[in-house]
Amino acid sequence: MTDQLPATVIFSSYNGARRLVRTLDSLVAQDLPQDRWELIAVDNNSSDDTLAVLGGYEGRLPIVVLRHDVPGKSGAVNAAIARARGELIVFTDDDIEAEPHWLSALVDCAATHPEFGIFGGRIVPDWERVPDGQEFLDWIPMGSTFAVVDEDRSGPCEPTKVWGPNTTIRRQYLATERYREDIGPLPGGLFAMGEDSEIVLRLARQGVRTYRCAEAVVHHFVPAASMTEAWVQKRAERLGYGMPAVFPDEVPQGPRVGGVPLNTWIESAHWELRSALLYPLPSNRLRFWAIWKRNYLRGYRAGIRRYAPGQGSVGAAA
Repeated sequence: MTDQLPATVIFSSYNGARRLVRTLDSLVAQDLPQDRWELIAVDNNSSDDTLAVLGGYEGRLPIVVLRHDVPGKSGAVNAAIARARGELIVFTDDDIEAEPHWLSALVDCAATHPEFGIFGGRIVPDWERVPDGQEFLDWIPMGSTFAVVDEDRSGPCEPTKVWGPNTTIRRQYLATERYREDIGPLPGGLFAMGEDSEIVLRLARQGVRTYRCAEAVVHHFVPAASMTEAWVQKRAERLGYGMPAVFPDEVPQGPRVGGVPLNTWIESAHWELRSALLYPLPSNRLRFWAIWKRNYLRGYRAGIRRYAPGQGSVGAAA
């Protein structure tokens, strides 16, 4: 496959049969002519009807369906990158609804700003259940919690403002770079978040510039099950677990105990105590953030051991 196209859209799906139709229908409705782009959709070892749902769109979409049997989103996405023909590689998720002008806006934006290599668009929440009185939703970081980046002004932006479900990278910058397969969604228990941010930040450190294309909009589905304090608090642990991989230079220096910097243990002890004192109280902002920070740091400690192991550690700690 050698004929280059303006864009390749890539997503991976694990057991996504129930949510895929909405995503695929929104891609059918794109106003960018289908002879100017392709979709590479990867079934990542699903046990449901994901493969059949994807195959059902052959003839309606310029779709290439791959099956990647090794669990893990990052590996599945890498398999798709190797097959891509687009000048722009547009990464998204299997639970979005793209506005009809999404792809054409990204292609136009990249053509207008050739000095930029990475483009991020708006990601607005599509609530399964409209928020109704849940105060904690006003307290949380919407980006890291629900992958929401609803900024409506286009222009150069920080690489930290480009988020997974609406990330576009010029293919030339992916000639030798790939997603890290030791981070990103995996079935089962704790996994490190941040695979999309990590590759964007890695390229930014190499001098690739980032731009926000606010005209390129996707709606990211937020299931009702994710709109609870318990879910958000668990998300904090995943976020913390991935931070040493995404931001290794921010891991504290100095002596370590049990593989974790002493300064991190001191901070952890502070938030463990604070959360224990506030836990019996009714829900409020201070209580919420104390528990969030406690969980984040639990994940962060585990992430340091996994992604930023140090030398000279003493003792053993859980």
